[in-house]
Amino acid sequence: MLTTQMNESRSTASSSPQMRTMLLEQMAEALEDEALGLYRRAAAFEEDEFLLNKEIDDRQTEINRLQLKLDGLRSERDRLMERIETVTEEAQALRDESLNNHASGIGAPSLDNDNDATAMYFRRATLKETAVGSVQ
Repeated sequence: MLTTQMNESRSTASSSPQMRTMLLEQMAEALEDEALGLYRRAAAFEEDEFLLNKEIDDRQTEINRLQLKLDGLRSERDRLMERIETVTEEAQALRDESLNNHASGIGAPSLDNDNDATAMYFRRATLKETAVGSVQ
């Protein structure tokens, strides 16, 4: 559109130098107005860029917070899995001892035997019960 206007103005501008000068000034003003509009558009893009960067930063902060929470949950799960493994091994050792005692006719295993490494859970439970009983 602007190019067509420029071509028309060139053909009419050849009629008089004053008319040509006036047309050139109008074209310059139109170009300046267009540049001003483009500048405003560029400023709007800069504003959008700023807002998007801020949103990215906010979301990254939230991602970091959630990552720390996830790491904590995984760590707790790993501790629980280790505890499950320890308790399961202890239970299996008690079953083995019970079967050995039953097969040999000795009787039930002694839970008060502190030298027995497999009865760790029950020793701890006994110590805790004793500690709780003495507090009351």
